[in-house]
Amino acid sequence: MRIEIVGGGMVGLAFAIAIKRSLPMAAVRVLEARALPSGAPSPLDSRATALNLASRNILDSWGIWSEIETLGAAIKAIHVSSRGRFGSAVMEASDVGELALGYVVENHYIGAALLKLADHDGVLLEAPAGVTGIDVSGPSPKLLRGTESPIHADLVVVADGADSPLCHHLGVMMARRNVGQRAVAANVRFEGTSVGTAWERFTGHGPIALLPLPDDVTGRQRYNLIWSMHPDESRAIEDVADADFLDALQRAVGWRLGRLTDVGRRTAWDLSRIAVREQVRAGVVIAGNAAHTLHPVAGQGFNLSLRDASRLAQTLTEAHAQDETFSSLPVLRRYESAVAKDQQETTRATDFLATLFRSRGFLLNLPRDAALASLDFLVPLRRSIARRGTGKGMDLVHEAGH
Repeated sequence: MRIEIVGGGMVGLAFAIAIKRSLPMAAVRVLEARALPSGAPSPLDSRATALNLASRNILDSWGIWSEIETLGAAIKAIHVSSRGRFGSAVMEASDVGELALGYVVENHYIGAALLKLADHDGVLLEAPAGVTGIDVSGPSPKLLRGTESPIHADLVVVADGADSPLCHHLGVMMARRNVGQRAVAANVRFEGTSVGTAWERFTGHGPIALLPLPDDVTGRQRYNLIWSMHPDESRAIEDVADADFLDALQRAVGWRLGRLTDVGRRTAWDLSRIAVREQVRAGVVIAGNAAHTLHPVAGQGFNLSLRDASRLAQTLTEAHAQDETFSSLPVLRRYESAVAKDQQETTRATDFLATLFRSRGFLLNLPRDAALASLDFLVPLRRSIARRGTGKGMDLVHEAGH
């Protein structure tokens, strides 16, 4: 059972681990085009991921959550507000009967934990190892590598990121929608110490998410910032001096968190909603951002991919137990059906958040602001929204190999 994962990021490693732990007899290999980074970035230059409770449970079933948890920050509450408007709401961990709504962990810590586990489980990793295409004309797929000999596989998982080159090579049709925004990501530092609150701030320019990170060595609070706005506005501030960027951000978020003091390296990209028309072919599965690219406002992309990985592992295990060809199209279509509802609901919820709080004029904004303010009083609705964000009800922990 030869399984090749193309893409050695967090999603590719997660799929490799889920499959290997379910099918330990399989030969699972990850091919990453770039050399793996070494060392840790500066505390103000790291990138982070919000992990919901369903993801926590999956990582705990793999035995690595206790290590990851100590390196992250718990989200004890989420404060949602609109700049210059009267509506605001606070969702707390107690709304879902938990100690936290989720956790924010820097990507290099998550990646290191996954890499260590993959090695422990016997997943092979080659990096750098470029793949230029996939040949699906024969009875099983072949990975093309330029002048090097092709790699024969029973199953290929394509996890090479958004706007996947391999999807283009395969001729996979994509539904693409430009959301008319550009995201700026950076770590920022405020005076004072963190209270474990994530902040969603909706402005006339676009949504701002501030996710708490562990306080730095000086005790000041750090946040991972995702700021979405019109591309022209984004390009106007992406490369300005730090002081000017901090001044613009302070005006947008207000003073609830105190005074902004520092900002790290900024990255920016145009936001598009991409979904492939087909996630499986005989011997091929498309995964992660290659399959579905979500707006970052809700931080659901990696969480959704972890659930996808668990479901694929479960589908392959069931097929193997029934002596089916685990990489056949009927088997992989069962996986596609199994993830469809979760993917559709997560995408709709994310799109709803991304569009709801765009400024649309007073008459349209007024009922929206009133609804937001009412969440503090409509406890069942608030709990339902909080539960959705945690991944509760969508949890699928695959216990094989635990």
